Amino acid sequence: MKRIVVLLFMLLLSGCANHAPVPRVDSVKSAPDVQSSEVGIQGAGTGPQIAAYLAEAYNNTLSMCRNNPSAPAFLCTGVLLRATQHSTQYHFWNPNPSSTGVSFSWLRKDAKFNKLAFGYNNGFIFYPYFFKPDGKFQPEILCFFPVDGATSNRGDKGCGQYPGYATSIPCQSQNIKTAAQYIALYNSQSAKYGSLCGFDVRDDLNQAATVAFNEAVKAQGQGGTFAFNTQNEFRIEKWGQNLGTTVPIEALFYVNDTGKAGAQYDQRDFKTQTGIWIPMIRMTLPPTPAADAKFEFIAADQAISS
Repeated sequence: MKRIVVLLFMLLLSGCANHAPVPRVDSVKSAPDVQSSEVGIQGAGTGPQIAAYLAEAYNNTLSMCRNNPSAPAFLCTGVLLRATQHSTQYHFWNPNPSSTGVSFSWLRKDAKFNKLAFGYNNGFIFYPYFFKPDGKFQPEILCFFPVDGATSNRGDKGCGQYPGYATSIPCQSQNIKTAAQYIALYNSQSAKYGSLCGFDVRDDLNQAATVAFNEAVKAQGQGGTFAFNTQNEFRIEKWGQNLGTTVPIEALFYVNDTGKAGAQYDQRDFKTQTGIWIPMIRMTLPPTPAADAKFEFIAADQAISS
């Protein structure tokens, strides 16, 4: 049975949802203007609320969600983000039509990195799936690479083998199931990226996906300077074009003034196309492994206030 079906069954038995891991849902339900079933022109939270939610998710290092062994931590914790490049030629929420999947990174207190993919300076953040508003779709999360997986050159929607490297097939397929086993492969490869494997975390793996993801997060933390200087990578199922009103976007983010200009354009574009205002959050990536990321809502930086 799918992990989400199992979860829903458990909630029905209990009579009410337990939102203990991340209290954002309880907070949302207490505020009539941001109830998840009433997402409208303001999205599902004010700027300060969203910044607080992101900080909470970043600091929440649970190993599973809602004590469900079939619910990996990425469903309720961490910051699931996609770095994008400003362009007037396409809407930021649309996947590349030629891609086979969509790449994200996942930032958490125990999964840190100090740069974005391609050196980009802004992008957008998905809600943790357990806390997405009603009416938003949920593309399946397919696989996770502790460091960038060069997924545009891989088969199986970006989760498969990188051409020329037998060591790049999915980790579980080559019996790499622990952080120690991954680090042994990692240390043996001079060409990181394409030569490394990714961990399959598809929904139908249930508890095995949770175990694999936790080991992958541990592996990232053991990867040293290279891993910290290289963002990790999730590969997510590709969604259709021009679905802005139903894409589960929680916020836009920017890491510097260059990124701020791009985020401001995206904020205006999203409101124009969907009628929904989403906040811009200044995200400061940790400069050292000992430091932590920060999330700030700065009213003066917003392109539009609502």
